[in-house]
Amino acid sequence: MCNVGRGAVRWSFLLCSEYSWPHHVSPPLASYIPRMPASNMNQLLLSPRLFVIGILAFSLLSIHSVLHRPQQIPFQGILRHDSNHTVRNSATGFKAISKNLEAVHNSTLGFQKIFVINLPERTDKLDTFSVVSSLTGFAVEVIKGVKGRDVQNKSLPALEGLPTAEAGRNNIVGCWRAHMNFAQTIVTNGLSSALVLEDDADWDVTIKDQLRAFASGSQFVTAVPKGHKPHSPYGDDWDLLWLGHCASTIMPDHDRRWVIENDATVPDPKHRVNFAGIPDMAASGYDNSTRVVYRASDGVCLYAYALSFRGACKVLRGQALRKTFTPIDVGIGQLCKEKEFKCISVFPQLIDSHKAAGRMSRDSDIGRFSPSEVRQKGFTYNIVHSMRLNMDRLLTGENATIVRQWPDDPIIDGPLRQRPMGKRTE
Repeated sequence: MCNVGRGAVRWSFLLCSEYSWPHHVSPPLASYIPRMPASNMNQLLLSPRLFVIGILAFSLLSIHSVLHRPQQIPFQGILRHDSNHTVRNSATGFKAISKNLEAVHNSTLGFQKIFVINLPERTDKLDTFSVVSSLTGFAVEVIKGVKGRDVQNKSLPALEGLPTAEAGRNNIVGCWRAHMNFAQTIVTNGLSSALVLEDDADWDVTIKDQLRAFASGSQFVTAVPKGHKPHSPYGDDWDLLWLGHCASTIMPDHDRRWVIENDATVPDPKHRVNFAGIPDMAASGYDNSTRVVYRASDGVCLYAYALSFRGACKVLRGQALRKTFTPIDVGIGQLCKEKEFKCISVFPQLIDSHKAAGRMSRDSDIGRFSPSEVRQKGFTYNIVHSMRLNMDRLLTGENATIVRQWPDDPIIDGPLRQRPMGKRTE
């Protein structure tokens, strides 16, 4: 929704407790019983029939309280790292909990909820998103996009850093507030985790299999103890999972990596487009069909990311304390530099922004295109088997042939291989 494109992102980049569900307490029993004079109460106590009725009413109210009490997740271990627990096992022999990983194939991809940010007037984008998400097999709820002109300056953490031009200010502020509303939704609803996507996001048709491999990596990078079954398939000690970005930096002093080799969904280097430098996988000892999961220390673009409850609280608080206003993706990227804000990312990214065929002015609500500019063919950076480009084929039936964006590239044969690198030292 507020994707400004890599050129504008470059400008914006330079411009700049332990979790438990909220304690819902059932109303006290007295609140269900009408008040009455003391004399009438004495008559009630002296009447055997009414006394029995009272006992039955008490029992029914107790049952009601139990049945309607929100689910309580165990207090220990929910997205909380135990600082007293030190794991120094070699990466050799690490194995993710396979049964736990199956949750990534459910209708929320292993998160408690999935959201899409969409401006109410862009019904066209929501129409298409609803089709591709349904074909993929996950359900979303809408977070309304925000017009920057509706956000007053007094509600911003700082005014320094804001563009002086009204249009520039409104674009950045509206995007910032929409993503803040996502974090706020997690906290106010007590969600253990949630994923959010821009309404023009695109992904590989095999995204669920990709996320299963990513979840294994997230478990390793966050040092899930051997034999421990995390509540989340992605592990229980993360703040943000950055699945869709246009730049990401590996934490310098963090040596754990999850290496996914022989991956047919990894684009050839000549098709990788990012704002920052593109890693030379061969120079790092990987072949060019390799995807790597790692602890990130920075990032740009919020095509898709997940927050834990803990992470959402930190985003809200971190933004409230800012001394200089920055675009939300830059601000979150700066949070990732902090030791206590744990960002897990992946390269090449799993989700990117789709550019549809047709009038280019429909791409973004904050971009500037001439109404006469027309794109003849749609595309998505970094995605091999684009869901949006295969959408019409998939709608024809289950036996539809999936096409690659770049059919002339070599086909990756053989099984996917996964392995850990580094030591689990936290």
